[in-house]
Amino acid sequence: MRRGLIGGGVLAVLWFFCGWLPYVLSGAGGSLATLGQLLPSPMRWGMFGSPVGWAIVEHVLTLVVLVGGFALLASWFSTSRESTATGRTAFAAAWLAAVLTAFAIGAALDLGSVASSISWSGIRGAAGSTGFTMSTTWWAALVGWLPALIFLKAGRGREADATPAERLRSRSVVLAAVVAVALVALPVVAEAGSNAAQEQLRQDQAAAEVEAQELADPDGAAPRDPDAPGEPVPAAAPVEGAAPDGACTAEDTFLTAPGTDAATGHRGQWIQLVNVSEEPCVVEGYPDVVYGDQNGHLLDVIVEHGGAFMAQDPGPAPVILQPGETASAVIGWDANSVNGQLAARSVWIAVRPGELRSATDISLDIIPGATVHVTAWQIAAPSGS
Repeated sequence: MRRGLIGGGVLAVLWFFCGWLPYVLSGAGGSLATLGQLLPSPMRWGMFGSPVGWAIVEHVLTLVVLVGGFALLASWFSTSRESTATGRTAFAAAWLAAVLTAFAIGAALDLGSVASSISWSGIRGAAGSTGFTMSTTWWAALVGWLPALIFLKAGRGREADATPAERLRSRSVVLAAVVAVALVALPVVAEAGSNAAQEQLRQDQAAAEVEAQELADPDGAAPRDPDAPGEPVPAAAPVEGAAPDGACTAEDTFLTAPGTDAATGHRGQWIQLVNVSEEPCVVEGYPDVVYGDQNGHLLDVIVEHGGAFMAQDPGPAPVILQPGETASAVIGWDANSVNGQLAARSVWIAVRPGELRSATDISLDIIPGATVHVTAWQIAAPSGS
């Protein structure tokens, strides 16, 4: 029995080595992947796609059948042919034991595959899911001589097994029971692992679809890409000149972008500034305006001061806002196609450069390279051109 276990261990090492080597080579790509496809493998590729827990159990059960099955068959063949068990017949018998052990694993897995698929694919479809028996048997026929040789070498010089016959039979019965249980459980575990892998794949696909829907842009612009490179929108622009006495600041004002308007291929967006303090404050000049794209990055837009089709520019002049009063300005631009493009999905506004910007989520057809025109602050609602 001892030499049978040694030979079975060699068979198991060859099984996993020949099974994993083509898989590793195929993952390397190039000529190594081609070589991996040419090497005979006794393992199903589906085994490598099973969740780790199921794959480990399947490997362990396969190991038990390989070692125990070979040991039982090789020892039985040798015992039944005692007169020639140390010669060529013993070698051939051990080789046959390797082939039969591999055949049993392949047949068990094929039966499990047929039983699992016959309910939804019918007999013909289920028959098409087999083929593992042939590959495992052919592989064992090619390499089974090596564990057979080890089995033969390990038995030379040993007149008889030192273990009493009664104890040897008892151990054989226990080992046979363990191998039988492992052989029955193997296809069950293999199909369970395959089903778990399929379920995980369905869940991943569903999650990917949900994520794609969440990242998709309703107006047809490029979907959001959390990994896209880009510059975050700065919280404030560099200071430009001195602020007027009593200037309105980010702390005592509230900025909004309440709506947009359109006309003959032109666009306009009204922005408002409310004095929320208890004291008058002064705004003068042009608001600070930048845009963020769907990835939260600064959109490359040219901002120019002056009027546009949607509004005239009154020019910079001091505007005194009493508590609760509002100043307005207009942003104008020409319409653009956003199809597949980065586009303005937030507008960042400040009273003037240097003040903290306030962000508002919007969806505008402003794309990289577009030019927008910004009018100066004025106390009255802007008039059209």
